[in-house]
Amino acid sequence: MGFGSINRLKAEFPNRIINCGIMEQGMVGIAAGLSLSGMIPVVYTIVNFLCFRALEQIRNDIVLQDLNVKLIGTGADDYFAFLGRSHTCGTDDIEIFNLIGLPVYEGGAFTSWIESDKAGYIRV
Repeated sequence: MGFGSINRLKAEFPNRIINCGIMEQGMVGIAAGLSLSGMIPVVYTIVNFLCFRALEQIRNDIVLQDLNVKLIGTGADDYFAFLGRSHTCGTDDIEIFNLIGLPVYEGGAFTSWIESDKAGYIRV
């Protein structure tokens, strides 16, 4: 996923990468479970798949339980428009995640996002 953008991490940490494929809802549930066991999972997928497909799980499994799960949405501001409307959401993600109480960070705020002891969403 991500045109090879996590290949280096996968090579360096082969036992710490879980590729969930196209099951964003399940991916968020898995991350919540890992967080409940003391880990700090990082979830990575295209912005609109987090925002539209996994919203209920993000709200119920992460935000309402106050879990420290880091969410990365790639393709912010319709970067993947060439793949069709199913891969875009403009800036709707910001409004939607703010609505459910999930802090939203822009790419330049990486340090604040990663060092927070709360869940957070960074859009890149």
